[in-house]
Amino acid sequence: MKFPEETITTMAQLLPQVSPIAETSPEPEAQRDYSVEELAIAANTTVRNIRAYQDRGVLPPPALNGRKGVYNNQHLSRLRLIANLLDRGYTLSSIRELLAALEEGVGLSEILGIETAVNSPWTNEAPTTLAMTELAKMFGTKLTPSAIKSAHDLGLFSVSGTQMRISSMSTLKVAEELCATGIPLDELLDILRMMRGNVQRVADEFVKLVSQHVLEPYAEQKLPPKEELPKIAELIWRLRPLAEKVVDAELGRAMEIAASRFLADTLEAIMVDMPKE
Repeated sequence: MKFPEETITTMAQLLPQVSPIAETSPEPEAQRDYSVEELAIAANTTVRNIRAYQDRGVLPPPALNGRKGVYNNQHLSRLRLIANLLDRGYTLSSIRELLAALEEGVGLSEILGIETAVNSPWTNEAPTTLAMTELAKMFGTKLTPSAIKSAHDLGLFSVSGTQMRISSMSTLKVAEELCATGIPLDELLDILRMMRGNVQRVADEFVKLVSQHVLEPYAEQKLPPKEELPKIAELIWRLRPLAEKVVDAELGRAMEIAASRFLADTLEAIMVDMPKE
């Protein structure tokens, strides 16, 4: 859920140094008044949505001219912002809290700092495009229909025409190397599925610790104080290398135990059967 440039520009118009909507100074765009029907057309939405946004507190009510509601450019700007944020996956409740924070003095940079820390990729690996024929060369006969379905279900790739968008080429390379030793691809994918569930549970609990013990003091507030937001963003960034270190260390410990448990007897038998010089 990244803020696109259009959203950032629109949000900048709502920073607290700007007066409330009814008193906002003119925008570069020529000011004009809208009826609710005209506003819905201009914002590419519906009158019903406009009413709902007002009821949910994300769109201020119109000025009144007699009994008729009159909307202006700032209402249109707000509707465009709401549409952008909804497209990025934000709920109306989170949008309301975000707008309230802006109006109460939390700067755009602090909000974007938290958003970037939370939603930036937690890996430096970028997706790779690969031809289906190349994938077939990598795995040969081990690329069975069931393996293809399992890999797709696990999100390892998506298909576009004859091209495949690989989410993690490093994972695919590991699988290729292991399959070359005779290990079935289906069984490797079963292990990956099992690992996903376990790793996700660990990640959930790890992040919960931060949420419960670092953010809990602000539970009764819409947002932590402005001066605390950069510290929270920094902590979220620090979670990345810390989590990697813990996982690497524990995986190394577990692999040592597993190797001793399952391979020690085989290694001993090989050494016993080796010819004596």
